[in-house]
Amino acid sequence: RLTRVVENLLDLSRLEAGAAEPHRDWTSMEEVAQTAVEQVAPEHGARLSIDRDAPLVRADGAQLERAMVNLIENAARHSGGHPISVRGRQVGSKLVIRVVDRGPGIPDQDLERVFDAFHSGTAGGDGHKGAGLGLAIARGFVEANDGHIFAESLPGQGTAFVIELP
Repeated sequence: RLTRVVENLLDLSRLEAGAAEPHRDWTSMEEVAQTAVEQVAPEHGARLSIDRDAPLVRADGAQLERAMVNLIENAARHSGGHPISVRGRQVGSKLVIRVVDRGPGIPDQDLERVFDAFHSGTAGGDGHKGAGLGLAIARGFVEANDGHIFAESLPGQGTAFVIELP
């Protein structure tokens, strides 16, 4: 866990210093999401559903994979043992990816703060309270690739983290 915290601190430092310049190439978000799910959540029953005809995005696949891993880890931590879903489809000129858990949800007043570095919400289903780095890093990598990320939540029913990529 210590290695992971150090890696996250280094990523956050690079993002804050503007030194995390993306290496853009045509990237399949289906492959990125599949790799992220395989790294994090096979034991959590993650369900992956990215439209097969979803367009490629011009982005840094490694950065988006790190963002997805952080979102899926967060969802797994807060899912209360329920399956996680990762869904993606084209909406207009954007590719929209949703990472959804059925955990306790996030109060409205905290929806934007969850992306702040070192903001750590309540402990997840495993009793582990994170360092508050994963969502900040996810936002940094998504925004570095000209995307947008936000959270939607209904307390008591779960949370969806939504990535929109051009």
